[in-house]
Amino acid sequence: MDARIVNALIAAVVNTLKALLNVTPAVGKPGLLKEIKPKYDMVTVIGFSGGVDGNLIYSFSPTTALKIVSKMMGLQYDALDDLAMSAVGELGNMIAGALAMNLEKVGCRIVISPPTVVTGKNLKLTVEGLAINLLTSIFDAEDTEIILATKGSMKCQQ
Repeated sequence: MDARIVNALIAAVVNTLKALLNVTPAVGKPGLLKEIKPKYDMVTVIGFSGGVDGNLIYSFSPTTALKIVSKMMGLQYDALDDLAMSAVGELGNMIAGALAMNLEKVGCRIVISPPTVVTGKNLKLTVEGLAINLLTSIFDAEDTEIILATKGSMKCQQ
């Protein structure tokens, strides 16, 4: 996987979470995945295409999702209702948008799809291409998993 897209994603995650949640996340080393089984039960999927095709997949525990929603809303939130699910999807959308802007800076234009948020135990996702995960600590150690799956190589200006 091209290091430019991984670096662009890490910058997008860190900068978006700093700006939106006022936290500085710790992002772990990328690890290659043989299959995609999100670590947590709340999953956001955002597709992208253009200079590189693929998917961004975020997984959170319900506790982390509620902390994120509470920070985004500026008040304590205790239920994963439709509004909370929408907020979690919007966070994913904002990170994907930041990724798109970061890739544009290196001559790679992508278009992102709207987020899809799903919940469930033992989810397994199938995507084409190569997938890596970034275990990320937003509030607690490794409370978030971010998966980047890309198909083919980057088709961008050098």
